[in-house]
Amino acid sequence: MLKTLNQSLQVLNLFSKEKQQWSVREIADKLAMNQTAIYRILETFVQNHYLVKDEKKKQYEVGPALALFSYLAYDKYNVVTLVQPFLYNLMKETGESVYFVKRNHLEATTIDAFEPENKVSFAVSLNKSMPLYSGASYWAILAYMDPVLIEEVLETPSYAVREPEKLTRKELEKQLASTRERGWCVSREIVTLDVVAIAAPIFVNNEIIGSLAIAKPIYRTQDSDIEPLGQLVKMTANQISALLSENNLNLNSYRFFKEKTEGLN
Repeated sequence: MLKTLNQSLQVLNLFSKEKQQWSVREIADKLAMNQTAIYRILETFVQNHYLVKDEKKKQYEVGPALALFSYLAYDKYNVVTLVQPFLYNLMKETGESVYFVKRNHLEATTIDAFEPENKVSFAVSLNKSMPLYSGASYWAILAYMDPVLIEEVLETPSYAVREPEKLTRKELEKQLASTRERGWCVSREIVTLDVVAIAAPIFVNNEIIGSLAIAKPIYRTQDSDIEPLGQLVKMTANQISALLSENNLNLNSYRFFKEKTEGLN
């Protein structure tokens, strides 16, 4: 590792939305470095337009060269612009609510949703974590996790579901085995009354990172609907997985890009 380069990057990493301006002394104190060395690093960045200097305040802030890098990175790593067209198309094709779910160790979080207009839909809180036994959206993730972690979830009391006594260990193991066999799963009224959920896993380079799901009212669902919907969700999930793997992207920055994208609209 190049020591000077590493120190220079440490300096750049201090600049944030919360603190956009720094003085030489502030940076030296923060990083426990010599003020002269910090000054030379900052002035080098100024000469190359990565930082600009307020001569009156003797403070530094992000410059136009970094803005260009940010623009390039934004386009390349904006996972939301890659994924949302698939969610929207699935919603339009099925006429049902579509949910995108991100794994978070032994829980998962719905991070995006598309709901059809003029139809009954379901209030799902975005960015709220749920245990991985909580229905199809979560089974589609749990089924492909490490056996040790699956066992940990199986040993967890099912307090988050409507009827815990029905979601026994044996029943959940059966659902996970079925998910692995078909590549998709279905649950009925596990968390929300009168709702059927159908989901498929999302992978990046063979690592399970989330799931794609649709939800629809039971009164609008025939048994003959389930298989075609399962295959459609699975196909769409596979397409998303392939795109994420091709670009080597995960879902860790999804919320950031979603907020930025919505702010531009």
